[in-house]
Amino acid sequence: MNVLVITCSAQQQKSSSYNLAQTMLKQLASINTIEVEYFDATRLPHIDSLYADAVCTGQQPHDTNQGSLALSDRLIASLEFADVVIIASPMHNYFLPSSLKSWIDHIVRAGKTFEITATGKQALLNDKPVYILISSGGFFLNANATQPDFFTPYMKEVLGTIGLKNMHFFALEGTALSHNLVQPQIDKLKREICEHLVTHFS
Repeated sequence: MNVLVITCSAQQQKSSSYNLAQTMLKQLASINTIEVEYFDATRLPHIDSLYADAVCTGQQPHDTNQGSLALSDRLIASLEFADVVIIASPMHNYFLPSSLKSWIDHIVRAGKTFEITATGKQALLNDKPVYILISSGGFFLNANATQPDFFTPYMKEVLGTIGLKNMHFFALEGTALSHNLVQPQIDKLKREICEHLVTHFS
């Protein structure tokens, strides 16, 4: 099983979302043989003029090995190759961090992962499980919400555009609280993740 892990936190391996991803990988490895590809989205540049020209004109540049267009091709290839995708991300200002948004801009690409038709956008990728692990200092889900959630509906729409609809969200909320209050939530969420994976992959 090929697993693609997209990490999006500036805290890198110290982040809560990265820690949740490790729990998920450990559980998957106990069920099946896995090959893991990591991609650190915090190092990803924004799309450039070569990319914009190719998308707007529908024509490839003379040198496809230059600029963010070539990087986009590699990121899309990794996404297509994966059997399972894990996105580990914080929530920033009610939304995605810019690192995750940049990854999305590279992989949601007209003519490659979706096409524009007379009736709207048509997905070109095969569906696969996508696990989105979110860490948030505040609360944005259910009755405890104290802030709006623009993250999850956006991810459903934008990844659905390219064909990824089998999405599962696991959110760790209230990370700004004291460790004694957060740790029980971490333990509970890890149990939920492991139980889900046993049910769906065993």
